[in-house]
Amino acid sequence: MINLSALPLPLLGAVLAASLLLMQEIGYRCGRRMGASDETMGAGHLLSAALALLGLLIAFTFSMASDRYEARRALVLEEANALSTTYLRVQALDEPFRGRLSQGVVAYGQARQDFFAAGEDRQKLAAAEAETDALQARLWADLMPAVRAAPAATINPALLETTNELFDLASSRQAALEAHVPDAILRSLVVYAWVAAAMLGYGMASAGRRHMVASLALFVLVSLAVTLILDLDRPRAGSVTISQAPFVRALEGLKALEAARLRALR
Repeated sequence: MINLSALPLPLLGAVLAASLLLMQEIGYRCGRRMGASDETMGAGHLLSAALALLGLLIAFTFSMASDRYEARRALVLEEANALSTTYLRVQALDEPFRGRLSQGVVAYGQARQDFFAAGEDRQKLAAAEAETDALQARLWADLMPAVRAAPAATINPALLETTNELFDLASSRQAALEAHVPDAILRSLVVYAWVAAAMLGYGMASAGRRHMVASLALFVLVSLAVTLILDLDRPRAGSVTISQAPFVRALEGLKALEAARLRALR
């Protein structure tokens, strides 16, 4: 089966529009061969119903893609806040734990930024994922001695909680990136559009005219709607991507704080 979500969007849109025109022509010729006449104009009501259902299916699929897009965007801000909170709570620890963990949090933030800057480059993604896992293990290993050194410290539960949240959000964002509109739904949408185009052609056969300009305009709009759905569903490629600005600003702020902390120690 063809994976629609993996095809280039301009190619997919052009092929879909052309295939809809072809299905209309097939429907038109079938109608002419079967002797469609004014008596079959009642089929127009069926065509209207089919087009209305096609619109509902497009709206339903668009809603699915839009919800996933909004969830990914919200997770960017949540991870940025968790990163900043973890760094600030680390500052309440005593040395040498504060210095080691501060550097680790900043390095972890840089690894996360590299992961999302990798785009669809599989090698860069694999390297960033490995770096994220290694830094999570290192941060947790560095955090345990700090907790044991001051078991009664009130900052410890909050620091453990926010560190756990930081790690969990990495998994949540990965899952959100992998959550797409099912291909079965996209294929059903395309098939439904083909059937509606064929019905449109069949209905035109009774009048003996194809109305190519109006049909082409309709099919282009349908193709644009489908490609927009796929664009929303591709967070790493396409024209509608998830802005990493909140995370980048948070990381740059932490780098500035870390630089100031190191200058103060000299």
